[in-house]
Amino acid sequence: MSELNKDIKFEVCVDSLSSCIEAINGGASRLELCSSLFSGGLTPSYGLMKTLKEYIENQAISIEIFVMIRPRSGDFLYSQDEITIMKHDIELVKQISNECSSFSGIVIGLLNSDGTIDRDNTEKLVEFSSPLSVTFHRAFDMTRNYIESFNTLNSINSSTSNNNNNNNSGGKISRILTSGMESSVLEGIDTIKELIKLSNGTHITILPGGGITQKNINKIIKKTKLQEYHISGRTVSDSKMQFRNTSVFMGGSLRESEYTYAIVDKNKIQDFINKSNTK
Repeated sequence: MSELNKDIKFEVCVDSLSSCIEAINGGASRLELCSSLFSGGLTPSYGLMKTLKEYIENQAISIEIFVMIRPRSGDFLYSQDEITIMKHDIELVKQISNECSSFSGIVIGLLNSDGTIDRDNTEKLVEFSSPLSVTFHRAFDMTRNYIESFNTLNSINSSTSNNNNNNNSGGKISRILTSGMESSVLEGIDTIKELIKLSNGTHITILPGGGITQKNINKIIKKTKLQEYHISGRTVSDSKMQFRNTSVFMGGSLRESEYTYAIVDKNKIQDFINKSNTK
């Protein structure tokens, strides 16, 4: 007989209201709210945030929502103008958080050109985001050395703790989202296990994400013994457009079709939960 493990939580990345609703109905513990997951996830619109806020309030739903703060696709080397944009977006999330406590965190990732963490700007954004919790996203996997990068993020927590004089998760980096410096969690599992050791005794939780499927989730849980995982659980749906002009497209040479879209499938999220509950 299956033994239930009620401690396993799943953060689901979403980029539409439909995906949010599917993830919630599937049993997600947290939403990573983005736009354009095809580009790796960008800052969501104010309209999406406000509509999601109204939906969870109307439905009396309790769920954590972490908002992606990423002003453009491409690398994670940002200009000062882009840093300013990120601060304005964080300010907006904080305003929504004041009205709806479900909006409790942000997701950021900033690098220097040499492959190190942009410590100065990351620390400024972490301090500015308080009392929101902060996840450092998979820009971490693009750094030159995971030990060096972890130590940098941990030292930022020490600095912000001294500046803010608090011990809660607000104004701190609470999580590092990582695939272990590889294209998928299974490939980077050894590095993830080393990061878990490094995180012991700190405020940082290691959050595996990238290439996690219903088929490999149980193996990943057994190898990492963590309580939180980052998943997508999406399926591709066909557009309901009856007339289709296939001679025109909206993006560049690498693009999504205008006549398909990816949406979270609540059944896949439930399947993740069911499989994680089987020991």
